[in-house]
Amino acid sequence: MVDKVVLGVYITKELDQKFREFLVLKYRRIARGMISDEVEQALGHWVALHTKAQKSLLDKVPNPVLGVSKAYLVVKQYLLSQYYDVLEPGVTIPERYLKEAIAQTRGSDKRTITKWLKTFSQMHLIKPINASIWELAA
Repeated sequence: MVDKVVLGVYITKELDQKFREFLVLKYRRIARGMISDEVEQALGHWVALHTKAQKSLLDKVPNPVLGVSKAYLVVKQYLLSQYYDVLEPGVTIPERYLKEAIAQTRGSDKRTITKWLKTFSQMHLIKPINASIWELAA
């Protein structure tokens, strides 16, 4: 078993409520230990995002094509208007939200949605975390 420690933090009631709602959306329920696991994963992403090694990797990623950048910004705007208050690099998003945003802004054909997910991923704007969760890289 991995050694664990207690980390006591204070967050706003609103953030706590949004976080718990997110967990219910992601897993359909909140089970014992789930909040700790998700917070640990989030902190791990945040630390990785802010380390020198990670920054040097991000500096080497080529800028995406202008059309792709515009499409990505429109998708992010849809996500902001429907589900989120803030979207910063490192935030995880359910795949169904991304697919919905692409369908609403780029087209609802399955091939279109698949193409944009693949394009955003190839341009390092998003990356898959697991089968149904994506992380925003930009």
